[in-house]
Amino acid sequence: MKLLSKKWIKGGLLTGFLFTCLAGWWIGWGGWPDPEAEEFPWTPDVILVLGGGNEERPREAIRLHKIYPDVPLLVTGDGGMIYDALLAGGVDESDIIHETKATSTIENAELTATTLTKLRAQRVVLVTNWFHGPRSMAVFDRYQPDREFVLSFEPKPDQFSNWHRYATRRERLAALLYVVRYGIWSF
Repeated sequence: MKLLSKKWIKGGLLTGFLFTCLAGWWIGWGGWPDPEAEEFPWTPDVILVLGGGNEERPREAIRLHKIYPDVPLLVTGDGGMIYDALLAGGVDESDIIHETKATSTIENAELTATTLTKLRAQRVVLVTNWFHGPRSMAVFDRYQPDREFVLSFEPKPDQFSNWHRYATRRERLAALLYVVRYGIWSF
């Protein structure tokens, strides 16, 4: 009996080690879904800009605001960089609603729900980076199932900067953590 227990322990340790190695390899160098930008099936009620990222998110939000000038921009989870970039890009302050408390994609979804309800927003464009799109859609679909969401993002660059390499690795890690912690599958 004791020998059998040692075999199970060794097998469990080996399995854990192999899983850790594979997960580490995938986080560092693995592939990732490459969503395609698509036409919106409707005019949005709100353009929701997720905080974080780099200058791509505010650029995309400004581009959309020029197409839909009467649609409010809701910025969430931003330390001020996106908000300031929108103002610098010519967006009027009265067109921006700024939610400042969110620190994660789940908090983005939780903390914008009330504002979107007050705005009677049913059709929402999520502005993020291409690599963050699958997880953000999975989170918003889970936390706000009665709304319709579509993604908008600048295309994946042909050449990755150091920032893009780091950000895509971080996103793969976050996707694994969201599966384990919240049961949200974004692959």
